[in-house]
Amino acid sequence: DVDQDGPALVGDPDMGFANLRQFGPTLIHHTQLKVRSDIQNNNFMLVDSPGMIDSPVSAGGMSQYGGGAIMDRGYDFQGVVKWFAERADVVLLFFDPDKPGTTGETLSILLHSLGGMDHKLMIVLNKADQFRKIHDFARAYGSLCWNLSKVIPRKDLPRIFTMCLPASSTTTSSTDETGATVPPPIGSGLADLHQTRDDVVAEVMKAPKRRIDNVITHLNDSVHLLLMHARIVEDTRSRYSRMVWENRVQEGGTLATGASLTALGMYFSLPVEFTGGVVAATVLGVGGMHWYNSSKLKAHEDNLLTPEELGASFQRTHSREVSEADEFTSSVWQRIRDPLMVSLRTVGLDNTPTVGSKDIYALNQILDEDIPRLRRLASPTHFGSKVKGT
Repeated sequence: DVDQDGPALVGDPDMGFANLRQFGPTLIHHTQLKVRSDIQNNNFMLVDSPGMIDSPVSAGGMSQYGGGAIMDRGYDFQGVVKWFAERADVVLLFFDPDKPGTTGETLSILLHSLGGMDHKLMIVLNKADQFRKIHDFARAYGSLCWNLSKVIPRKDLPRIFTMCLPASSTTTSSTDETGATVPPPIGSGLADLHQTRDDVVAEVMKAPKRRIDNVITHLNDSVHLLLMHARIVEDTRSRYSRMVWENRVQEGGTLATGASLTALGMYFSLPVEFTGGVVAATVLGVGGMHWYNSSKLKAHEDNLLTPEELGASFQRTHSREVSEADEFTSSVWQRIRDPLMVSLRTVGLDNTPTVGSKDIYALNQILDEDIPRLRRLASPTHFGSKVKGT
């Protein structure tokens, strides 16, 4: 058995946790790695997050679900949960009977950190064996469904796995502090709760087999994000570059005109005052035009990087998807819009590299050929595939 502290874990080049540094030292010093050899299963890594809380910063219900980084734990908890969830093969979200989804932080995590991960998210109502009466169970289950409906934007809620302890530990009666007999909990009368527990354990045991599929899914998602990012960046950069060249043509034309007049004055031996005046006027004209064009170019860049103009760029580069009301394309745009705007404002359009047609073609090749080939290799006997010898 091995125990390792957070700084050693993050600093290990082979563990893959180096990117956790971005969340600050508080998270790193609160992280621990425990390696256990006396377990039945191998090739598993379990990540246990702290319990959800409502602190004075985030308390207050749905009005506080703004999606910004809340630092009441000393680090961006939502961002950390999202970082781990994106890399996990199975995500289990546990709710206790006493607080079935009533904390604002829990609902905020569902909305901002676990969005788009329904394919690997399992919602669990844990410790159902603690209920003594059926109406207590119904009330907790209904409360959980009501709270989930606030952050899951669809009519049909995902399946809620209701788990309890094994039957052997819940079928006997007990006595309270007064000596009175307490009836066995509700778990003893509902065998399907134990079956649900087995279903959850079975899904967790499938995690190693799902690893390849999840890696391919992550690759597919990343390429879609990168492709849309590249198209919109190139469209915005090209519009900015067009104005840059227009300004350069204006300045170059003014400079060429002044140089031509100066050369003619010298050729025809015109008065020095004329030649000097042309040179001075040319220098002042080009300098003033450059200052004016720089100011106009800066205002044009600021305008191009507004949410409205970036939205217009998205509609130009994805006109077919917009006309067909493609929900997937719209969801990708919602995910990259704010990070794209921040990155372009930070780097500047003048320093943004060109995205060539070969780059776009290479990304499309990955989506159209490479990823489908990986899917077939990962699942060679899926429906519709050709298997040798059949």
